[in-house]
Amino acid sequence: MELFKTPNFNYIKYHKVFFGLSAFLGLLTIGALFSRGKNILSIDFTGGTLIQGYFEKEAVPLDKIRTALSEAGLPGAELQSVPEHNAVILRFKTKQSNEERQSVETRLKEGVLKSFPNNPFIIERAEFVGPVVGRHLMGKASMAILFSLLGIVIYVAIRFKNWIWGVSGVFALIHDVVIATGFMAITGREVSITVIAALLTLAGYSINDTIVIFDRIRENIRLRGRSNKETLEVLINRSCNETLSRTIITSLTVFLVLICLLIFGGEVIRDFALALTFGVVVGSYSTIFIATPMVYLWQMRRTKSLH
Repeated sequence: MELFKTPNFNYIKYHKVFFGLSAFLGLLTIGALFSRGKNILSIDFTGGTLIQGYFEKEAVPLDKIRTALSEAGLPGAELQSVPEHNAVILRFKTKQSNEERQSVETRLKEGVLKSFPNNPFIIERAEFVGPVVGRHLMGKASMAILFSLLGIVIYVAIRFKNWIWGVSGVFALIHDVVIATGFMAITGREVSITVIAALLTLAGYSINDTIVIFDRIRENIRLRGRSNKETLEVLINRSCNETLSRTIITSLTVFLVLICLLIFGGEVIRDFALALTFGVVVGSYSTIFIATPMVYLWQMRRTKSLH
């Protein structure tokens, strides 16, 4: 399926504009992350107060409990229901102090009593819990990601017979993940395990999209570039145009699914869908306007050095 019959966009010509746009987005990301500091991390990384209780008469939907907590000044809690016991587990991001725990417990009781006066909420336990993701696990995860990126560089370098292709692809991947994280920070969302899962999914999507276009450029260089005597700029632009319909259709399909998740998926997976929705747009942009021009500039620089 082709959305465009004969697209003829020049992607290389305005590479400085797009590099500048990415640099601007990068600076916004850095500013947002510094301004929020550790507040951007969810209870999964910081620890907090855990309260477990049950409703005496009947279970209450989690969305109604969230509304009651927001009205009581306790937004952003992580909720987990236990329907067979009318119970619910609530996690709040707090400091490790009895005073703050008691304050949260008091506001919780008042908020639930106000919203559900005929369905008493009985607290079974309230305690401070440590972070789900500990330093050891974060260290292991960081090493796994580092080796994965190195593996991508080596694989793409071997496949395309030049390491710059791998470096460009990984740079675009990092570009997408960092800016998606900045988007979450700017919009006031927290980085939780769910968001980390979305960012890793985005990384896989981004590198796959990049490899598809790189493969078309390599094919055109090998099969038609020499015979047609095209300049590298023309050949790369043609390759991007030939895969443009595929890129848009793939991204649009994923985008529509994510929009449905945002609207109908509920609060539990909203951050996951939000991070991926923005990330898919940035990922499609970076493949064409960041990774591909990097390959072009490096190849041109290499050609000049040989002469």
